[in-house]
Amino acid sequence: MFGSILAMSREDVKLSVALSLVVLGLFAVCYNKIFAVTFDENFAKATGVNVGLYNVVIAVLTAVTIVLGMRMMGAMLISSLIIFPCLTSMRVFKSFGRVVISSGVLSVVCFCLGMVASYQFSTPAGASVVVVNLLAFLLCLAWQSLGRLRG
Repeated sequence: MFGSILAMSREDVKLSVALSLVVLGLFAVCYNKIFAVTFDENFAKATGVNVGLYNVVIAVLTAVTIVLGMRMMGAMLISSLIIFPCLTSMRVFKSFGRVVISSGVLSVVCFCLGMVASYQFSTPAGASVVVVNLLAFLLCLAWQSLGRLRG
């Protein structure tokens, strides 16, 4: 239920890095087809994309990401770790590519800040990372709300 990044062995880290590279590679190779399937499945089917295959690819990539994250963060925190960066990025950007890139960058930044906060305040690492992700989302939401009030 509760994972810990600090309790991972060297072999776990190596496996996680290798699988992460595989996920990123597959996503990069299949990016256009994944975009077509997630944006408009009927259009993708009409243009000859094998929608069933790419739905399976998306499911497998998501499953591998969740399994990797469960070891580090735990089953209870992994969903928020996957959702918050995407939600935050979707508040700022409207294009699919920019959301994907900014959510990845935001995930890394929030992870680093969460680990520093965990060390500084002696709190659990996973929970600290999720709290930093939540704060980033709330800051973005507040910034967007202020922009609407002004304009």
